[in-house]
Order: sequence, then structure tokens, then C-alpha cells
Amino acid sequence: PTDVTGRWKLIAYSQSMNGQVKLGRYQVLKALGPKLFSRLFPYYPEDAPTMVPSAEPAGERPLDELLKLYEAAHAQSGMSELNGSNSWVAGGALTESGLPLLAGDPHLAIGVPSFWHVNHVEGPEFAFIGASMPGVPGVTYYGHNGKVAWGMSTAGADAQDLFLEEIRDGDTPQYLYQGEWRDVTVHVEEIRVKGRSEPVVEKVLETHHGPIVSGGPTSQEPAVALKWMGSEARQTFSAFVAMHSASSVSEMMEAHRKWTTHTNKVMADTSGNIAYMLTGQLPIRPGGPAHVPVPGWTGAHEWDGEVPFDEMPRVVNPPNHFSNNSNNLIVSYDFPHYIAPAGSPNRGQRVAQMLREWKPLDIGKFSKMQAERYNIPGHRMAKRIASVEPSTEQGRQAKEILIAWDGNHDADAMGGAVYETLVWKLYDATLGRLREGMADPKPSDATLRTFMPAVLGMIQTDDRELLAHESLPFDTWDAPLAEALDTAGQYLKEKFGDDTSKWTWGGLHAINFRHGIGREDPAASLLNAGTFPSGGSGDTVNAGGHPGGASFNATSIVTYRQIIDLSDFNKSLFIVPPGQSGHVGSPHYNDLLEDYLAVRYRPLLWDWNSIEAESEQTLEP
Repeated sequence: PTDVTGRWKLIAYSQSMNGQVKLGRYQVLKALGPKLFSRLFPYYPEDAPTMVPSAEPAGERPLDELLKLYEAAHAQSGMSELNGSNSWVAGGALTESGLPLLAGDPHLAIGVPSFWHVNHVEGPEFAFIGASMPGVPGVTYYGHNGKVAWGMSTAGADAQDLFLEEIRDGDTPQYLYQGEWRDVTVHVEEIRVKGRSEPVVEKVLETHHGPIVSGGPTSQEPAVALKWMGSEARQTFSAFVAMHSASSVSEMMEAHRKWTTHTNKVMADTSGNIAYMLTGQLPIRPGGPAHVPVPGWTGAHEWDGEVPFDEMPRVVNPPNHFSNNSNNLIVSYDFPHYIAPAGSPNRGQRVAQMLREWKPLDIGKFSKMQAERYNIPGHRMAKRIASVEPSTEQGRQAKEILIAWDGNHDADAMGGAVYETLVWKLYDATLGRLREGMADPKPSDATLRTFMPAVLGMIQTDDRELLAHESLPFDTWDAPLAEALDTAGQYLKEKFGDDTSKWTWGGLHAINFRHGIGREDPAASLLNAGTFPSGGSGDTVNAGGHPGGASFNATSIVTYRQIIDLSDFNKSLFIVPPGQSGHVGSPHYNDLLEDYLAVRYRPLLWDWNSIEAESEQTLEP
């Protein structure tokens, strides 16, 4: 039980790590000032969809209160930084069968063996089938139980804050809170290490905000405490039986009352109901969102309980007959509780478009949706650069390739290679230049790259406020675009040669199915499942996230696909790379890889007669 609950706690924490990115935001805020920073974060297009209301445009974000918060944080700057997923559900009004279809595909780090294990369990209280996480009971994220089906994406909900603490040393260190010095709580952790007779002893200091995760009374750096909703005792496992035995969408939603992880969950039942809900607990912040670290000694940013379960975002049987989530903005800006700052708009926008336009929907169309690699911001850029005049032959070649691109980000797409390289070089020309002029400690390139969607949005709307910064020698966006086309063309020529037909996205972007210990031979030759050129990016439904240059190799991919047909569960489909077995001697170690790469599926059979007819072998305990 300790191992299982510890594993679940780690998963819950991995879906709530917004505290770390707040440090990166704080560095950028200090360097750029509140006004310019508010233009970069949080960025979300006005026409991009929300989850609640279902797929409605986000609209304009009010910035006045946000700017006040940034100004207050900036004033303290002298004080002593996207796994993702897709899930969608369509109601019977949109489907060929007249009953719902549900799809899901989580995007995680590449792993061999797979992060997921597909299994079908029947017992006296419930039955279920789907993808489970080894070490966690049930199929909590993707599956069905014969009456209700479900899928999810990581929510990115804001469940962590960082508090800057003023601490003084002593026999018992103390921290300042509202004019009084309070004793910190000291936890002594003994870490036993193989080969050492004595344990490593760590003293962890904790204020009422949480453990000190950086700095402290003997450090030159400021003390930072992490406050996390998941640190309190929770009862998630009490939801498992209720969830796996639910007979309707309403029962499934109620089963999540004590659920801890922050997920966007879609669900459907055999009566034809569909729904979306945000799971997990979120704090009520009377002082407003803490997008950056906030002073802990003032009391201005304390939490006041949690958002009531019945007031969390949800929608049942929406009027548009579908619900989709792809890590896009969860709620519209007039929602009564703060949930999350923004989201990734492009995959959600494309899924909503297909759900509207491809009806009547069936399993074949859902599988084509999961294979989709249309890149919305890439195609917009292909149109935008028509007026740009590069100064080199390689730049002009890059421009012509990009203009001709249809936005489909396949492995053989020359335009995809130019676009991704252009974005990399555009970063160097803009945010990279800003970073050069920043004082140490500078935010990392990885932190600053998270603001590139805002830069691309500014280019599309011709918002030139960023260009007014003293570090940028440009008057219009055409100038950095021309520079980026020249340097992108030069890079592609140096890498692939003069033959532009060799400038392909798959030449830059590959998936390496490497085992955790498969870095060197003989383990590499024995355990690794191969390297494959691939299409897609973090902006495409069939995703392949990457660092953004100089390496473009995939760091996160679709790690499981499911399509569940509520009209006949035996028609449901799945695929998991590279295979079901983690044993290298098994024929099922990587036998699903070819189908996975081609976006083909295997049946997710539910009826036991069908399963027995198709079974290969039976394992006896």
C-alpha cells in the first residue's frame, strides 16, 4: 500500500508542477518589467476555444487587475521556470450510430517499456478495460466499464504557489509572518543509500505555507516555500471502486468528489449522455492569482479553503453535442473561480473544427482525427511571410518552400522543416536578444521559449510593443522575420545540402524508442526499439513535442490511443507503443510499433466470447 500510494502521489505532483514555472516567470518579469511581461503572459488568442462553455471562443482577457498584480510583484524584485494530451467525446446527434464516441491520447515522455499497460479485469463488484499505470489500480484515466467510458488530458490547473519567506537562523529557525516571528517546523529525513553504513540526513524546514524548497537561513538565496493542494491528506483511492462501477455519467462525476489529480475528464454513457469535468482540488485565492512567487510575510496571498466540488468547471450534454480538451483554456474569463492562466490553443482548435465539420462521425473519422498533423500557427506563418524579403539565396529558398506549404506537418513536409527552423531562429532574433541583455541570473532559453506563442501572436496581429524594447533593433516584424528566414535557410543548407527536396521535417524530427538503460551496448542493441523519422509537433493533434532547436528530436509523443464506441464496445480500438510486454524476450515487446507509427489500431474487445475466440494463450498463476 505504501508503494501504491507513493506512486499515485508522484503522479499527482507531476500534474501540478506549475510552481516551478513561476520561478521562470519571475525572472522574466524582473527583466522586462510588468507592462511588457503582461503582453507575453498569459497569452491566449481571443478566437481560441475554451472547455467550459464547450468550444466557445475565449474572448478578450481583462488585463487591468493582472497588471496591478505584476506591478506589485515587480516592486519586490530586490528581495533578499508541457506534457499534454487530447481527449474528446461526441454525442449521438453527431455520430452515425446515434450513440456517443469517445477518443483519447496522452502525450508523455518516450518510454520503453510503455508507460501504459492495457488490461481487462472482471470481478464481483465491477468490470473494466483500458490503460492502467503500473503501480496504480484500475484504468483511472482511459477506459470503460461496459456502461460508462472516459478519457482525460492534463489540466494544467494552478494548484501550487511559491512564497518568498524571510527566515532568521537560530536553534530553531524562525520566519516572519504579519509582524511576528514564528518557529519553523523541522523534519529530519534519513535517506539510506546502498553501500553506505550511515544514512544521509536532510533537515527540511517548513512554514505554514509548506516546505522550503530553495534557500534558507544559511543561504545567500531567498527562502522559497512551496504550497501545494496535494500535500494534504486525501482519499483518492476511495473513488476507485465507485468510478469503475459507475453506471451513468452522473455517477461517474460524483465518484470524483475526493479525486486529487488535476485532469480534464470527458465521459459518456450508454444512455447517450456526455460530459466534461475538471477533477482535483483548487485553492480559493482572495489576493488573486499568484502567477509569480509572492511575499509570504504579508498575509496578502493566503488561501481561503478550496473551490467547492459542485462549483468546479463542468458541462453535461452541451448544446453543440461535443466536448474536447487538448490542454487549451479551461474556462472563459468570467468564470467565478480562478482555475488556470491560459492554455495551448491550437490542438483544441483543430479538434473542435473537425468535430463540427466531419459529421456524421464514426470510428474511421475518429482515427483520422488522431492521425491529424495540420499545424495551425505554421500555416498562418506560411501566409504571413509573403511580404517578407530575405537578403540571401538560402533565405529566399526557405521563403518559397514555406509559402507553398499547406500546413500538414508530415515527416516529408519541407515546409514543416522550414517553419520549425524559422521559429527557432526567430527566437534568437527576439527573445534570445532580450535574454542577452538581462542581468544574471538569466532565465533559461527553455523558459523563454515558452513565451514564443505570444511572439507569434504579436506577429499575426502586428502588435509591435515588444519591438520597442531597447534590445531589439527592429521597427517592424518583417525585419526579424527576414533575418530568421536567412539564418533558417543557412542552417538547412548546411545540414542537408543544396538539394531543397532533402529539407524535410522527418530529417530533423525523429522518435527514439530507447529503454531506460539502453544508452550503450549491449543493452542498447538488446532493449531499444528503434529510431524513426516522424511528423507532428506540439501544435498538431498527432503530437510530437520537441525542444525547438538546435535539437528537434521528439521528447514527448502520443503514448496510447483509444477510441470507444458506446453503441458496441466490441468495436472499440487501441494501440500502445512499442508493445504490451516489458519483457524483451516476449513477441509482444515491440510488435505494435509498426501499427502505432501508421496510426492503425488493435481491437479493444469487451465480450468474453470474442476474447476467448481471439486469445493466443492463457497464463496460469
